[in-house]
Amino acid sequence: MLSLQLKSGDYFTIGEDIAVQVFQQHGSTFQVKVKAPREIPIARGEVLERDGGQRPEGLRDRKTQQRSRQIHNARQLEVLSKRKDAQTAAVQKLRAALDRAAGLGQPGLEAEFSLLREQVRLVEETLGLAEPQS
Repeated sequence: MLSLQLKSGDYFTIGEDIAVQVFQQHGSTFQVKVKAPREIPIARGEVLERDGGQRPEGLRDRKTQQRSRQIHNARQLEVLSKRKDAQTAAVQKLRAALDRAAGLGQPGLEAEFSLLREQVRLVEETLGLAEPQS
């Protein structure tokens, strides 16, 4: 079985008399135009199957596509979770380094450490790692 990836507006031919063109409408909805001689029957799969016809072998079904989407989404969530964990760890290390540096007792640097802590808090808020302060 031939499998093609087409962009909206692309077409393919079957023999000399049949042309099929696809257009993306919106989201996952597509419009398909088929140019074929009138004597060649064309039926939607759902109509064919509803009337007792068999689904052609080698075609994906919606359940397979949904499962594939679920696997992809789960992987994306895992990547995002790992990224958030890494961001949290980096902010914690930065806070610890600031605390150590502030503990060295450098006179006159309290204002700078306070400013740096505020910047870290803003980074946490921006990344969604801390609750926004009012």
